[in-house]
Amino acid sequence: MAKVLPFEGIHYNTARFGHDLTRFVAPPYDVIDQVAERRLKEDRLNIAHISLGDQGDGYCVASRRLKTWLDDKVLVRDQGPGFYIYEQTFAGPDGLPRTRSGIVGLVRLEEFSKRIVMPHEKTIPKHKEDRLALMKATRGDIEQIFMLYDDASGEIEDILRTSKVRDEESRFIDPDGVQHRIIRISDAYLVDKISKLFDPARLLIADGHHRYETALEYRDMMRSREGAGVGEKPYDYIMATLVSFRNPGLVVYPTHRLVSGVDEGLIDMLPGRLEEEFELKEFDRPETLAQAVEDSKREAFGVWVPRTGRHIFAVRKKHGPSENPMEDLPVYVVQERVLKRILGYTSDMLDRKIDIEYVKGTDATRAAMASGAYQACFFVRPPSVEQVMAIAQTGQKMPHKSTYFYPKIWSGTMLNLF
Repeated sequence: MAKVLPFEGIHYNTARFGHDLTRFVAPPYDVIDQVAERRLKEDRLNIAHISLGDQGDGYCVASRRLKTWLDDKVLVRDQGPGFYIYEQTFAGPDGLPRTRSGIVGLVRLEEFSKRIVMPHEKTIPKHKEDRLALMKATRGDIEQIFMLYDDASGEIEDILRTSKVRDEESRFIDPDGVQHRIIRISDAYLVDKISKLFDPARLLIADGHHRYETALEYRDMMRSREGAGVGEKPYDYIMATLVSFRNPGLVVYPTHRLVSGVDEGLIDMLPGRLEEEFELKEFDRPETLAQAVEDSKREAFGVWVPRTGRHIFAVRKKHGPSENPMEDLPVYVVQERVLKRILGYTSDMLDRKIDIEYVKGTDATRAAMASGAYQACFFVRPPSVEQVMAIAQTGQKMPHKSTYFYPKIWSGTMLNLF
């Protein structure tokens, strides 16, 4: 069974600074580029000073800064355990407003083999090394991870709906226009009920695989130091926002693949090799190709090769669903049948992110390709939430960056220190 507990959250001192957190918050660490990092750190109290630290110091300065913020009451701890509602209102892919709400709590760390907490994506080793250094320095969770659960009864969603009328603890609007709100639930009856409703759940990591695996490693390291039989410790849990996969506000965006460093001869041979296994169709522009992939009812992908001006729409000749649901995912087909089989990528190259980049959305992909740094782009459709759950339940992991759940869970809304 899953174990989800309330906690005494640590957050910016709204009594001192007000309820608008705009100056303090930041996107999660893995989507912040150097330009955004410089902008965020212009404010000396922005959470990026902790979540990203200073280059090369092993997060020593971040640790000292965090202690100073606590001592100076920049950050304060709530009195008494509670859960928190994290609500995000945004424009969906169709332009219509959507609202996604989740419960912020502490989730007991479980080995993946127990099938209580399930991953769905592979991780990149160097990212885990970085997050472990941060956790060792700060001894806590600076960011939340994002998890999905199946709320067949709808009882947790009912609690979310009725509790959202309470006064908000904090709020902000991010640069993409997403409205974020945090609401605290401290009523003892509701807190106990929420914990019990999560008992039979199995949880899927939607975003935060590196941080979850890092937390497991940190837990095991601390257990080895303290010895067996010490009972549950704060490091046995990780802070997470939990959202029902039936929530109407769930949105998954595609993450396209951009390649470089490939032999030009292999790139030139690509259309001919694709014809062996796929039905191909040509488009005139990358925008129309990307839209065709997005609108396709079949498991399709697109290939854009700027040097030759080719915009190829590809669909597998084999019809009907595969016995293994993984084989029907465009991201898996591109990885296994194109990147590896035709272009010569290895699993190690993909694990270490060598000669490949992952970009969300068509506009950002066009901008990246305009730089001339990439030889080809592969447009892919995102998996549905149902596909993600089905594959996770088989114990398999999707390729790197198969999903981009939007919007992201922002840093600076809540901290959990051991």
